[in-house]
Amino acid sequence: MQVSGLDTIASWSHLFRNRRLGLVTTASAVDFALHSSVELLSSLYDVRALFAPEHGLYSDGADGSSIETCIDANTSLPVYSLYQKENQHLTPSMVEGIDALVFDIQDLGLRFYTYIATLKNLLIDTASMGLPIIVLDRPNPLGGLVVEGNILSEESFSFVGPAALPIRYGLSIGELAQYLNTVENIGSDLTVIPLVGWKRSMYFTDLCRPWVMTSPAIAHFSSALLYAGMCLFEGTNLSEGRGTSAPFSLIGSPFLEPFSLTRMANDLDLPGVGFTPAHFTPTASKYAGKRCKGLQVHVLDKHQARPVRTALTLIHLIAKHYPEEFSFLPAGQRGSMMSFERLAGKNTIALLLSDLPHLIHSWEQESALFIEQKQRFHLY
Repeated sequence: MQVSGLDTIASWSHLFRNRRLGLVTTASAVDFALHSSVELLSSLYDVRALFAPEHGLYSDGADGSSIETCIDANTSLPVYSLYQKENQHLTPSMVEGIDALVFDIQDLGLRFYTYIATLKNLLIDTASMGLPIIVLDRPNPLGGLVVEGNILSEESFSFVGPAALPIRYGLSIGELAQYLNTVENIGSDLTVIPLVGWKRSMYFTDLCRPWVMTSPAIAHFSSALLYAGMCLFEGTNLSEGRGTSAPFSLIGSPFLEPFSLTRMANDLDLPGVGFTPAHFTPTASKYAGKRCKGLQVHVLDKHQARPVRTALTLIHLIAKHYPEEFSFLPAGQRGSMMSFERLAGKNTIALLLSDLPHLIHSWEQESALFIEQKQRFHLY
């Protein structure tokens, strides 16, 4: 049986007993019996406040929407937002009367999934406030062996790229906390409650646990795996499937021809994936209410699939065959970087369009370097 840090908290009572606790969590943080971290911790210890990242305490908030501070109807505890447009940090008033902070969130093991940006902020904030932080470890649902993508440079840091990590970094959330705390010299009083029985070769589907939605668009494990690469389509004028029942599996727009595109994509023989023609009408996000055509990505072998390489190759393919219609989205209100560069790092677009093999090779070299760098933080 593979258990999370939450499953073993009774064995770590010395960390929680006689302390007033603040709990940072979401609806996907459950134990093996599907009890929530809120339910379990508050039944055993003195939980005084809850803290919510993007998507909110119940993982139902829309992508990028500001989360408001409120009172939780279920527990009557205050829920402080860590994802507001004007602030994503702890404030002294939020932690008044709190002796220690507990972090228990199921993430995806991906650089641009914002729960890890919240974790980094919390490490910085607790260090400055002299507040201990306890991370209840959870398995990386994409395993702990495969690493994909470039290591983000500091000039490209943002809330969807908070640290010098590859896109798919192969660490558990507890290992990542130790990595950030050490490599970035944060110096927070950090304790990680470890997993039991997890091996780095395990994907979430090997854990004999049901998938609980980590956010509205990640309803299944396959969504999480494909998100590792298909999220890059968010920086283009193609729909990444948001507003449909298969986000990050469906890729399309009104201008694509699905059958020829699918044939070309399958002819690429990309490892672990296959493609079928797709027609869909998003109810939200890009092309809401408009009929889109394109393809659906299917995971044929989770161990062989490399979603980052798949996404880069598909973008290159579409840009080549639809040069007049395809485009990258311009820079928005969040800064001078184009949306794609916020996700992938600066200076990637020109190389993606002109020399895809060189881009993929350079990213694979950076992934290999990170595999070596991260080993000293392995707990399993």
